[in-house]
Amino acid sequence: MALAALHLQQAACKLVVVQVKSALAISPDIIKAFATAARDEAMVSMVIEGESRRVLGLMSEAHIPGLLLKGSALAYWAYPQPQLRACSDIDLLLSSRSAAEQLSDLLTASGFERAETSGELVAYELLCRRPVFGDWHIEIDIHWRLANSPLFANLFTFDELMADSIALPNLALNARGLEPVHALIHACMHRALNLSIGVGDKLKWQYDLEVLRANFTSVDWSRLVDLSIRKGLAGVVRNALENAARTFESQLPHEWINALARAETAEALDARRLSDWRYMQRMTFKSLPTAFLKLRWLWQRLFPSRDYLRYRYGSQHKSYCYLIFLRALQVLKLLSR
Repeated sequence: MALAALHLQQAACKLVVVQVKSALAISPDIIKAFATAARDEAMVSMVIEGESRRVLGLMSEAHIPGLLLKGSALAYWAYPQPQLRACSDIDLLLSSRSAAEQLSDLLTASGFERAETSGELVAYELLCRRPVFGDWHIEIDIHWRLANSPLFANLFTFDELMADSIALPNLALNARGLEPVHALIHACMHRALNLSIGVGDKLKWQYDLEVLRANFTSVDWSRLVDLSIRKGLAGVVRNALENAARTFESQLPHEWINALARAETAEALDARRLSDWRYMQRMTFKSLPTAFLKLRWLWQRLFPSRDYLRYRYGSQHKSYCYLIFLRALQVLKLLSR
């Protein structure tokens, strides 16, 4: 199974095969490629679902509450079938670092290996992974903040997200995910942080926004605008929604988009500069409340853990000094953009 199939298309892969085949004279090779991608996607989805049930079972036994994030949750309520939302890992949000450590210990005891992240101020998560077959690994990202950046990390508490969360009974009795408005805001935050490190817009992330807002009522839109303004995310949300609408040539409700546009003029973060790495690093640095935290953040940015560097650069047998050298080259490249 080619891992590239994970990123071919997400929504309606099977539908494309059927509809295109019946409507147009398409090369059999193209039809075969899409059919193979759809089959592979279903296989990956089943593996991910099995691992999700296993992890949720461990959490239930240990009485650890948590929320599934991103595609790990959207696949089970926002899409008609789980395999229509491509997903290569499992994202969980827990209430605290200690809860994340507890779950990490349970996973390592059941066959996973833990890899350190680049520092608790840079990435509020623990990574656990185990090989499945070939070079494919199952990855469990255990977060204790909704976003992996001080810029957004403290905007939402676990308790407020859990209080409004929705059940995912088709997955497990204790499976819960973000409700639609929170899920859309989180998708916009996730996009902003990926743009800041040079990761472009992925089609599946853009389509998530279209799927989420498709069933919004006026109450949902009102709540989205209110929350976005109160959290200082009006620009981040508007920018993401308009980008997705351009991609899919869809229409947004002008009343609510205009309200976001008016509010973003008073925000500190300029959403037009999300792809400007230097600007985003500067704004992250400014968001930290004390000099001590600023210095810790700088240190963790400059000297991440060996595990993180090996994971990031795929250099399993290189020294830490060499990995730092690779890191420095990347930073220089980003600074020169």
